[in-house]
Formats: sequence, structure tokens, C-alpha cells
Amino acid sequence: MKPKLVTVEWRDIIAYSDWTPLSDVKIPQFKTIGYLIKKDKEQVILAHTQDEKGEWFGFDLFPRGAVTSITYI
Repeated sequence: MKPKLVTVEWRDIIAYSDWTPLSDVKIPQFKTIGYLIKKDKEQVILAHTQDEKGEWFGFDLFPRGAVTSITYI
């Protein structure tokens, strides 16, 4: 299987330990682009580098619950 290039949108955990008012407390949303190596009910795995033998490296692993969307490019 040849991995497809995708954009993964995901939300992250953040903690505030300063004087940030509740009205400014937000869950950050990010986008990561990479080759979709694996997607199941537990996780989504992207890679960004492939060597001359076809092996993938440079992985980003996302808990499935943090992923808000996967868009094929």
C-alpha cells in the first residue's frame, strides 16, 4: 500500500497556570501534513520521510480522540 498525503486537524491539551481569565481559555487547534501510515480506532500515524529502501520515518502519532478531521490532499 502506498501511503496517501493528508492533512490531519487535531486538538491539543493545554494548561493555564497564570492569571488567564476563563473567557480567554481555548483548546488549541492544529494542522499537520504527512503521509498516512496507519489509521484505526486508537490512533492516527503520519510519517514525513522515506528512505531509499522505502521505509518510513519521522512519525507523528495522534490519539484518535484528538483528531477532528483527516483530509486527503
